[in-house]
Amino acid sequence: MGLDRTERVELVNMCMVYDPATKQVLVEDKTDVAWKFGHTFPGGHVEPGEPVADAMIREVFEETGLRISQLEACGCVEWFDQQAGYRKIGFLYRTSHFSGNLKQGDEGHIFWLPLADLNAKNTAESFMEMLAIFTKPTAVSAVSSVMNGQLHLTADQNNDQ
Repeated sequence: MGLDRTERVELVNMCMVYDPATKQVLVEDKTDVAWKFGHTFPGGHVEPGEPVADAMIREVFEETGLRISQLEACGCVEWFDQQAGYRKIGFLYRTSHFSGNLKQGDEGHIFWLPLADLNAKNTAESFMEMLAIFTKPTAVSAVSSVMNGQLHLTADQNNDQ
């Protein structure tokens, strides 16, 4: 009998919606979070049995009122909870294909902001590490050894190419 390699996993997602005409991104200031408050991108949980990309489209619509398409997978982030014996995997997407009218959701304030205005002081915990994955073709993953802890780009991606 083989080694059991199964573990409990929580699946989440986040999407950078980019408007190339204005060079702005859609940001959200979530109010119900267990990490440092600040700008982040729309996203949330993947429901059991739900395809990850479908969950991304649903979450963006629920939180912003926008319909997105032509998702591009950027990479992923992972947090580990060794004591509870599980991990959380965040799938990161980007798109510049969207339609509809922006509407405020229940989870936080949504607005457009120039991509260049995002910095370590005004963004949520570990967001700048995630932003590197959204915007740099060489950065595809980041990991934290603690649940909701500081993310670190994986070792082979710390060097800007």
